[in-house]
Amino acid sequence: MSKTIDERTKEVMHLSCFTGDITKKRIEHRIRLSDFWKIYFGSRILEIGCGQGETTAALAYAVGEDGFVYAVDLADENYGSPENLGTARERLMSSHLGDRINIDLGVNILSPSFDFEPNSFGYVVLSHCLWYLSSQEELRDILFKVRKWAPRICIAEWDPRATSFGQYHHFMAANIQAICEAYHISDHFNIKTMFYPHEIENALCSTGWDITSTGSIDAYDVQDALWEIDIVKEMFPQKISAQKDMPPKLKRLLLSQIYSLGEPEAAEPLSVFAVTAERVGEIV
Repeated sequence: MSKTIDERTKEVMHLSCFTGDITKKRIEHRIRLSDFWKIYFGSRILEIGCGQGETTAALAYAVGEDGFVYAVDLADENYGSPENLGTARERLMSSHLGDRINIDLGVNILSPSFDFEPNSFGYVVLSHCLWYLSSQEELRDILFKVRKWAPRICIAEWDPRATSFGQYHHFMAANIQAICEAYHISDHFNIKTMFYPHEIENALCSTGWDITSTGSIDAYDVQDALWEIDIVKEMFPQKISAQKDMPPKLKRLLLSQIYSLGEPEAAEPLSVFAVTAERVGEIV
């Protein structure tokens, strides 16, 4: 008899030494993603943009003792809050899942020195990291480079197409950050480029991938909407007001949108767009 999602979540929490109700909900969401991606037992996975490692842990659990997850992130060990990436890496690497995980930080995927032999992995995974990218061109460059490393790719990212009033607040907070990024207001915030599902699909198809499945994953229990709204309400009004290059009408519009965000607790997280694809053609 297969284990329930709750049973598997508790096992991952125990094996990876994660704690807390908020993290439990994030781990459960990552397990739902790995279920959608149909990660095979015993697989080798390259995870790009691992962050604090919730998806890393879920993937390591899915591949089992005979599998392996190599997780990388562009950020350094001091990035992240309340737990930075260095602390998260140490905890995961010393956990019961540590012997099937390796985590490297400060890694630029597009650096010429970062490379693997063809088919070194069964999957490449990008989970909730696309909005951190600087541009659509960067995404295409990554998708093209990794295609020789694995025959399958799995992606998950927030879907900006809000379907409820509560989700609209999450969208607004993300959209405000993305607009402000165009004016280089700060390098320290999460959202640099918002991707819509059709843009992700187009990027895959134009870089040698054939889409095999897409889906919408409910993420109603995670706290990302609350966090993004908190960041925007607390930190963005002053930065927008001080921005000299932004047109006054755009400033007024953004400040009005921030004012209308309301209380973060009333927001709902956006749904998640998930997609899998297989490599097309021979490796050149």
